[in-house]
Parts: sequence; C-alpha cells; structure tokens
Amino acid sequence: MKSLRQHARTAIHSVEAQRFMKPFIAGCCCLGLLSGCALTQTTSQTDDAIQLTPASHSDTVTNTQVALQTEKPHVDVHVTKDLNLLDTPKPAITHYDNLWDEISSKLTLGDNHLDAFDNYLNFYLRNNKHLTRVSKRAKPYLHYIVSEVKKRNMPYEIALLPVIESGFVPEAKSHQSAVGLWQFIPQTAHLYGLKKNWWYDGRQDIVQSTQAALNYLQKLYKLNDNDWLLALASYNGGIGNVWKAVKRYQKKHPEDNSPDFWKIRHYLPKETQHYVPQLLAVSYIVKNRDEYNIALEEIENKPYFNIVELDKQVALDTVADLSDTPNKLLAQLNPGYLRPATPPNGPFNIVLPLENHMQFEHKLSQDDSIFDIQWTEHKIKNGDTLSEIAQKYKTSTKAIKKLNNMKNNSIRVGKTLMIPIPQHYAKVFAQQERTKSTYKGPKSYHTVKAGESLWTIARYYNISTQTLCRWNRLDVRTPLSKGQQLEIRSDQYGYKTEYTLKNGDSLWTVAKKFNVSTSELSSWNRIKRSQVLQPGMKLVIWLPDSVQTSRSPGAKFRKYVVKSGDSLWEIARANNLSTKTIARYNQITEKAFLKPGQILKIPYDHET
Repeated sequence: MKSLRQHARTAIHSVEAQRFMKPFIAGCCCLGLLSGCALTQTTSQTDDAIQLTPASHSDTVTNTQVALQTEKPHVDVHVTKDLNLLDTPKPAITHYDNLWDEISSKLTLGDNHLDAFDNYLNFYLRNNKHLTRVSKRAKPYLHYIVSEVKKRNMPYEIALLPVIESGFVPEAKSHQSAVGLWQFIPQTAHLYGLKKNWWYDGRQDIVQSTQAALNYLQKLYKLNDNDWLLALASYNGGIGNVWKAVKRYQKKHPEDNSPDFWKIRHYLPKETQHYVPQLLAVSYIVKNRDEYNIALEEIENKPYFNIVELDKQVALDTVADLSDTPNKLLAQLNPGYLRPATPPNGPFNIVLPLENHMQFEHKLSQDDSIFDIQWTEHKIKNGDTLSEIAQKYKTSTKAIKKLNNMKNNSIRVGKTLMIPIPQHYAKVFAQQERTKSTYKGPKSYHTVKAGESLWTIARYYNISTQTLCRWNRLDVRTPLSKGQQLEIRSDQYGYKTEYTLKNGDSLWTVAKKFNVSTSELSSWNRIKRSQVLQPGMKLVIWLPDSVQTSRSPGAKFRKYVVKSGDSLWEIARANNLSTKTIARYNQITEKAFLKPGQILKIPYDHET
C-alpha cells in the first residue's frame, strides 16, 4: 500500500488535499473500542467491526475553520425585451450509474475541516479492506437510505452513518443494548414507534428503522439551531450532553454566541468527540476513493427492493418459494422478523428484491392458501410434553419440530416454541386465550434496579412471588436484569409520593389518611409494623393515578428523576406534553440544561 504522503501527492490539488499533505503526528492513531456504537460489541456477524480511539487527538485539534470568500464583481443589469435572451436552458441533471458516484458528488460537511480528522483518515487507510467489506453489506440497503435522505433534503453524509454505527449489519448489538443499522436504544426506539416483541424487532427493520432515524436526526437538527454536526453529536451522545457542553463552553467564552461542534468538542463525552470526525473521515475517503485506491462494491443507482404490505400472518419460507427469492436474501432484507413467520397481527411489510415482488403479488392474487396456517408461541411449563402441546394446538409433533429446528422430542422448561395452527382453529384458540389471560384492569410498571429479585419486588408490593410471576409470565427461577419492566396489576401503585410524619402520627393514622394498609406501608418503607416512628421521618406511599390529586396533599403532578442524556424535549415527548408546559411547572427555561438526579415535576392537569 502506498504511504500517506504518496496518496497525498496524487490527490486533487484542492485546499483539503494540500492540508492533508502535512506530516501526521506520530502515533496519533490507534485501534480501540468506543463505548457507544455497535462496533464496540457486535454480534458475531460483524467479523470486521472496527473502531478507533485516536491518542491525544482531542488535545491537538484546532478550532480554526477555513472560510474562503470571493468578492462578488459588480454587474450592470439591463432590462431587455428580447425574450429569447431570457430563455436560458436549465442545467441538465447528472445521472450516475454507480450509486457511490452520486454520493461522492454530494459530500460537503467535512470540506473545511480536514485538519480536524486527518488522523482518522490515516486509520481507515491503514485498514482499507474494512470499507470494502462494509460496502458489500450496504448493497441491499444503501439506495433506499440515500433516496430517503434526498427526499428530506438532508446531507448525504447521513446515509453513511450506518458505517460508523453498525458496519451495515442489521443485527448488530452494542453493550448498551443499542440494536440495528442505526443503533437505537430501547427508550429512543419506543419514542419513535419501533415495536419490539417475541416476533419482531423494529430496530432491525430496514425500512422502519431508517424512517425513525431520519425523523430523529431532523428533530435534533432543529434543536441544535440547524447545525448538522451538533445534530450528529446529539445522536451519539444525547441532546442533553451537547447542550451541557455548549453551556460549559459559553461560560468560558461569553462573547461567543455561535459555538459549533469543534468549539465544544472537548466538553463532550469521549466517544462523541470521536464520533463526528469518524463520519467525516469515512465520507472524505468515499469522496476521494480513487485517489486513495479504495475499492468499494459497485452499487447500481436504482432501487434494490420493493415493499409488499400484508394484513395476515405468513411463513417466510413460503414467501421465498412464491417469489423465487433465496431464503438467505429474504432474511437479509427482512431482519426485523425474529421468527420463521411474521407476527400474528398485521398489517406488516415484506421486503422483496425489485425483480421478485411482482411474481409474488401475482401468485398471491391467484392463490391465497399461504394464509391457511397461522403461528403462535407456547412457553414450555413443568409437565409439558411435545405430544401434549401438539394435541392442545391441533397440530403434529413433526410440524412443531420442523418449525423449531428440533432434532428430537426433548424440550426445556422456560423455552418458547413456535406452534403452527390451522386457520379454522386459530380464531377459536385466540378467543380462548384472550378469555383466560387478558387483563383489562388497572396496572403500572416496576423498573428493576440493581440487586433486586422477584422476592424483594414481591415483598415491596405486598404480594406473593407466585402472583408477580403469573402477572409477568415468568418462572420463579427466572433471573431479572437491570432496567427490566415488570407489570404490576393494580392501580394501587400508579403514583408514588412521600409523607413527612408529624407529632402524633403513627403507621395506623397515616395508613388511614391515605386509605392504604399498615402492612403495605411497612413493605414499601421496609420497616416493622411495631417500629416507633419519629416526627420528620418520611414515608413512601403509593397511590392510584386516578385519585392522586385528591389524596396527595395539594399535589397535581408526579416526580421524575432525570437520567444521564435526558433532554427536556425527550421527557416532554414521553409524557405527551410540550416542553413549554414542563418548563413552566419547574420554573426553568425550555433550553435549560438538565442534570442527572435532578427532580422534575410532571403535571397531570395541564394546558399545552
């Protein structure tokens, strides 16, 4: 491979290329793992997941930006009646046969900042085969992403973001539970409508996750005063951390009212400091791939797939057969489906190669028997046998084994099986299940904290461990994970408040005041019912959402503890409120910087 100096000599003689010819700082680039993106810990499919942590780069980057301005010459304007002179032909729109050529012609975000990411270029050039492999994985998805970016008039660099996030591996997962091409964490995925259940994960759905990511980025762009680099930093590090960095910078530079990414960079989390330069480096290499001799997989500049909407459940191997699509390619285009069949309740989309979707729709119009079988899930319980399960669902052990890739009849308690059900029985069975298990009463959710167990949580809510397990379809031996949501089937625990004991108060008088039991008070506060209470002591009390305003003295709001990375906008969105409403209730501005641990009042009765 040519040295970097040789590459620079052969590059176009632009301002950027001349800057690139500056000697690189020795040892400024090294291989490493960054903590937020999928490439720090991905599924085994990401064989060449690469990240970098430049050594001391943040100490050497200058904040100087090159701004080339050309003085406009004076032009005399004359009005003429010759309309032929005014009929100037419009410039022809260039069509590129190779999608990479179109992308290269539109990459501009890094034009004036080469000196700020040149050592990242060094890294990618040393590992030039990485981008080649990523370009091959991008082939089925990139045209769709680029077309959506174009529709929204967003920078083309956005289309290359999955290179940094996931290496274009839809199943990639980070140590922070971020999943998919765009690496959505569960909370943000929920805010942007990406569903997750046993059958399906919207974060891995190419179409749905792309729409959600672009929506999110456009929102971040507006929240950062229309600055794309700050929007990208917010996508990685959270809008709260970016605003906090802006505040810290302005505290030291009060005269500067327009801080950009490069100015606030040193105040951002380490990973975010590297995130934006990485994307700009990748974009620059794509733009100048011929000069750097980087071979990217050629991608035709036309749609790769089409989307077919179905309203009934279907087996994916049947779709593959009817459309003559290889099973591997079908799975590659539909990674959001976690089982061999689509979810029971539609509508949903099937993504098919452009040349196959017409055949599928034609065959479907002639014969819709693919909908004759539906699928359900069965969690194996103590005493279950494969033959009894097959009998219960009016199917065969052979069909169950084939669908679940089982070599024998052995089953394990706690595992879940997919069960094929004849359509004429599926409706009857579904009705039976709804009658037996659907709970329509009040409920709330408990978020599992570090060190908690089923026993401690059940004790806290004054219920049995068996009851808690039944509500959540868990085995008593099931280990819990931090952040897991457990359903609490009672409106008794919809709103949490505190009561400060006064002279003469006892557990019994407080219980009577709030219409709860003394045993519940003792469980919630982990005290004995015989314990002597002292004035000034605070007791935790749970109340129903529907009556908390009347039973909690004067309270018309609930409390929310700010977490790391939270922003006022995200909190408002999650509670179906405006930022203005929450700011007014908390006597803060809409652009206030939130601190982890800060308590916010979330109003119940409000006007947005």
